[in-house]
Amino acid sequence: MLNAAPPYPTRLYRLVHVDNLTTLLTRGALHAPNCTPNDGLPYRTIHSAAVQASRQVKPVPCGPGGTVHDYVPFYFGPLSVMLLNLKTGRVPDYHEGQAPLIYLVTTAQAVQQAGCRFVFSDGHGLARFTHWYDDLTRLDEVDWAIVGARYWSDQPDDNDRQRRKQAEFLVWQALDWSLTRGIAVLNNTMRQRVETILDQFPQRAHPTVSPKPDWYY
Repeated sequence: MLNAAPPYPTRLYRLVHVDNLTTLLTRGALHAPNCTPNDGLPYRTIHSAAVQASRQVKPVPCGPGGTVHDYVPFYFGPLSVMLLNLKTGRVPDYHEGQAPLIYLVTTAQAVQQAGCRFVFSDGHGLARFTHWYDDLTRLDEVDWAIVGARYWSDQPDDNDRQRRKQAEFLVWQALDWSLTRGIAVLNNTMRQRVETILDQFPQRAHPTVSPKPDWYY
């Protein structure tokens, strides 16, 4: 049973490696995998190759359609399952822990007001029982209690918690950098590093950079 109302504004969280920040600022946008410019700029992936292969072909049943890789993905909360997998070495070829991982934060309302097309889900995007929506009035379909939870493992009386924790919001094709409303980092050392990178791009929006250790495991 859903036991928390949708927050307003509805924050969205995208986790990226800090090494990618220069590339994102150079491009001036976040791009979907299928819409990434062929500009030769480096980009460090932090995702499981097997999961990404499945997302490449997973159809989106509403909104603009296409597949999941036609969208820029965000979660509805921090402390994602993916972050825990990255911390504990469960993602092949990633062994750097949480410190280099930063959150780019925007809101669903800002995305809509900017005229971007989008969809969102009530659970893991690859799960059979996940439902999809393209109307913010349906945000109450997301389980906000579990989305915001630090502990989300399946329980004997609820074996669907982990799926619901991974509800996501997908932005069609690209999201302009100006819609980044904030950046969250693990500690002050990373805050200084991020702000140094931002200072190299005075033409771009400079969102507030905040240490949020409670957003990390």
